[in-house]
Amino acid sequence: MKQFFNLIFLLFFVIHSAFGQQAAEHIRVLASPEFHGRGYYKNGDRKAAEYIRKQFINYGLQPVNGSYFQPFTFPVNTFPGKMKVVAGNTLLSPGRDFIVSPSCPGIKGTFELVYLTSIDQVFESNSLNNKFLVVDKSAFPDSLSTKIDSFIKSPPSCKGLIILEPKKLTWSVSGKVNERAIIRVLTASWPQKTTTITLNIQNKLISEYHSQNVMGMIPGTTNKDSFIVFTAHYDHLGRMGKEALFAGANDNASGTSMILELAKFYAQPQNRPAKSLLFIAFAGEEAGLIGSKYYTQQPPLPLGNIRFLLNLDLMGNGEEGMMVVNGEIHPEEFALLEKINSEMQLLPVIGKRGKAANSDHYWFSEKGVPAFFFYTTGGSKAYHDIDDLPGVIRLAEFEDVQTLIKEFVRQTGQ
Repeated sequence: MKQFFNLIFLLFFVIHSAFGQQAAEHIRVLASPEFHGRGYYKNGDRKAAEYIRKQFINYGLQPVNGSYFQPFTFPVNTFPGKMKVVAGNTLLSPGRDFIVSPSCPGIKGTFELVYLTSIDQVFESNSLNNKFLVVDKSAFPDSLSTKIDSFIKSPPSCKGLIILEPKKLTWSVSGKVNERAIIRVLTASWPQKTTTITLNIQNKLISEYHSQNVMGMIPGTTNKDSFIVFTAHYDHLGRMGKEALFAGANDNASGTSMILELAKFYAQPQNRPAKSLLFIAFAGEEAGLIGSKYYTQQPPLPLGNIRFLLNLDLMGNGEEGMMVVNGEIHPEEFALLEKINSEMQLLPVIGKRGKAANSDHYWFSEKGVPAFFFYTTGGSKAYHDIDDLPGVIRLAEFEDVQTLIKEFVRQTGQ
């Protein structure tokens, strides 16, 4: 496994030999196995926070109210131990063949399987006691997909569910533990006519996990009380058991690398705009935008002093351009982005969307702070899976996005 990751990282640097070496290095470090997916296994997120803080200090950024950290707590369900699933006699690979529900309880034993044959199937009372119900999504037409999803959310009484997924496994984070175990398995990995499943899954619910946002500030040359803010979440999903690593290279080591590169640039005296600059790396985004929500509830600096906020997520691609969430909400600033992009011939296209609660800009928007959320499109489709590794992202438009941001700040940061 270590040789595999070494090969991935070597490929990453070969691809980026011509440019962006420092940006690539940040991504390599943040997505390395030593950071455990920047989640909650062996305090991977804390290691990432320390790395970011060190970069801020090295660049000369100032702390905010005397600290680079803004601590907070939240509940999170973790999987630090056993993660074993055997379908019949076939051992399945965690992350590759199956994922457990992020709210899955710990469970151990061998259980009989019952297959769902009809969405209207009726089960006799207690007929599923201590048994797992298997739902094969590919066995039902697309027209029933909504009914199938509703059934999965409120199934009959059973020990747990096996959901056979025909396309892709996508994991997430939960702050609670459900009574029933749910395991999603790729249809292609499931041995046909299997009648039993053997499980050994260990979970640990941490009711108050201690995490932190990371902050650094660069005072403006003249308009020091007005801020341009750059944000990116540095957390990811961590590990599902000890083997399945969700490295999160694109999501969001890439965005974290972007704000680090911008911080380094603006820390040089000749690059400082009139307005002050604030850089925030958020924790807890994958757990429900928790870090950014906490920041807006307990702002170290007045939210009303923010001239504009740029939230950067999924910066690793860009072959098809970039999307701007809130672009429809702030037409004047979006028009400026389009003008800069056209004149400087940067990205293939810049699309716009309306309001969306899909990243850390959201809570600022809810508080009346003007904000954009940038994410690149095209390239690798790895997302919330074990394939989101440094070697599969190309940073195709990384430098162009930086250039676009710098010119946007130049024209709005005076």
